Amino acid sequence: LDAMNVPEIQRKDKNPPPPTLVVPELISLLVEIDESLSEEDRKTAYENPCLSKDAKERLERIYLRYATFSSSSSEQQTTDDATTMNISDVERWLIDINGRVGRGSEFRNAAKEMGWVEPVDVEDEASSDGESKGGGGAKKEKARIVLPQDGILSLEGFVNVYESELREGKFWGIAHDLAVMGEALPDAGVFESRYDRMYCSASLHPFAVLDTVSTVPCPNKSEPSDHLPIAASFVPR
Repeated sequence: LDAMNVPEIQRKDKNPPPPTLVVPELISLLVEIDESLSEEDRKTAYENPCLSKDAKERLERIYLRYATFSSSSSEQQTTDDATTMNISDVERWLIDINGRVGRGSEFRNAAKEMGWVEPVDVEDEASSDGESKGGGGAKKEKARIVLPQDGILSLEGFVNVYESELREGKFWGIAHDLAVMGEALPDAGVFESRYDRMYCSASLHPFAVLDTVSTVPCPNKSEPSDHLPIAASFVPR
């Protein structure tokens, strides 16, 4: 049973349970949607999102502000002024958005875009029967991800980092990064949805529930999380 929505719970004006996710509307700003698509096709676009044209333009402007490395190689001339982001530029960007180098999925994806690959230890490759050649020894730690010293982050690679963020549903993370980098998104209203639920078996009777309501995007001074708390009290049936 959905404890927050049982018939025995009488809310004012017989309203349904309130939304538990009250956040800035970002999907319409970050996801490219063809307005000519049917509602069914739009669902597919949300399942496999691509950055909107506006978001890409913002990222290009940001990239040009960070990119200082000049190269005569035509393969590296990804912008009009032939500058790209080298390791120093990438580190400045990561410190701006995450406080330090080495944290965040932006760092991990940027390292891969710059050419980092996980080293292969031949002795520890899996054998044909799926068992480790090393026997039952201690599990080895994963290789530490690093930014390649001579690596370059192209404009395409920079955008790819945020395409990855989008596919992982990190809308608020992208909005944070854009704001920190001087490209804050406009106010598109509030997105509300009832994401959080509390379930119980038929042997329990929920006799009281806590509804937390917010009319402004969270987190804020009153609500420290983007998910509003819920609670219920039960007695045996």
